[in-house]
Amino acid sequence: MKASNNRSIGFLARRYLKGRSGALIGKSHYLTLAGITLGVLALLAVNSVMNGFRCDVEKRIIGTLSEIRIGSANSQPLKGSDSLIQSLEKQGYRAAPVIRNELLIKRGTIVMPGVCFGIDPVAQPRISSVLMPSHTDKGELRQGIVVGHLDPYRFNAGGIILGAGLAMHLGISFGDQVQLISPIFNVPTAFGLLPRVRTLEVQGIFESGMPEYQQSFCYIPLEVGAFFSGYTEEVDYIELRSPDSRNTQRYLSRLREELKDLEVNDWSSFDSSLYDAIRFEKFIMFVIMLFMYIIASFNLTGNMLKAIAQKKRELGLLKAIGFRDSELRNLFLLQSLILSTIGIALGLLLATALLLLQQQFGIIKFALGGAQHIVLPVRMLPSDYIIVVTVSYLITMISVLLPLKRLRRVDPVEMLRQTV
Repeated sequence: MKASNNRSIGFLARRYLKGRSGALIGKSHYLTLAGITLGVLALLAVNSVMNGFRCDVEKRIIGTLSEIRIGSANSQPLKGSDSLIQSLEKQGYRAAPVIRNELLIKRGTIVMPGVCFGIDPVAQPRISSVLMPSHTDKGELRQGIVVGHLDPYRFNAGGIILGAGLAMHLGISFGDQVQLISPIFNVPTAFGLLPRVRTLEVQGIFESGMPEYQQSFCYIPLEVGAFFSGYTEEVDYIELRSPDSRNTQRYLSRLREELKDLEVNDWSSFDSSLYDAIRFEKFIMFVIMLFMYIIASFNLTGNMLKAIAQKKRELGLLKAIGFRDSELRNLFLLQSLILSTIGIALGLLLATALLLLQQQFGIIKFALGGAQHIVLPVRMLPSDYIIVVTVSYLITMISVLLPLKRLRRVDPVEMLRQTV
């Protein structure tokens, strides 16, 4: 009898799902199925879009700055950078020294603050895409020099390359001259302390894809950066590109083990407030979508309660012929799991199809900084599929707890009396 009952549970669960219709799922379950499907679709779509934004920001930051940065642990100037760069390049990294200064940029009567990076014009283009000729990727991210070009010889002789926003505010173009002025008065003269000043020629204007970078960033010769910082052979830090940008964290961990006396950071720490905001936004959006899914699961709870109420006599008869409470619970649990599995599968298929369409054809676009439009970025990760499926089944199990408790109230004797 026990074996027969166990085999009949699957049959009865499918029968209850079909109802009076001949379809796989009865009409009474359509709303529940739609809620589960849309909930899974929303959870997966939100995670994939937020992953896409994270990757898009990563490309913009790495393309402007670098993938990994090495500096002194005590924020002091880094010495012996040449030998360290040679060692890193032997390991397959691309490395370049950088001296960072916050200076005033003056043209005529217009003065703007700027972040000036002293660079090696031969090594730095291998690190920063913004110093290469302008290019646009499939997501319509535009990076590179849009006016002029980087000529190492002329650049070292007194050139400067400005961000597009900074050049626009200063009203300058290719070939114009600008003055760099240190905000610190530390040069002693007969007239008192004066700031360090250099005049440079504009040899290029770049776009970075990050509006805030274009408003303040510029590149100057390494020798000019050392002049403003008062360095002789020191630099502020070394910027790196790893052999494989898809495994940045692995290379970061390896470098931290090898260079324990130095501070090694990846791109996420360069603009930590922006990166943390994206991570927090992804978490909040996931939680909001999760609450919407939980609300949709209430329909599953109501559906199961309704089914138990409608089939009290049948359940009483099943108890009377030998079905135990645990087997009746398994009956309705199996019914819920079948319904949830179909909904989850449909949600995953629909979400994947829509995300692939967006990924391949860029259907959805939005404005970024005026006339510039970018494609809504999308990145699908296996971990998101696992999380969404796990959470969906967990919510399903919680949703049927109340209906399963109601099964204990079914009295087989009372049901037989009503039947007779």
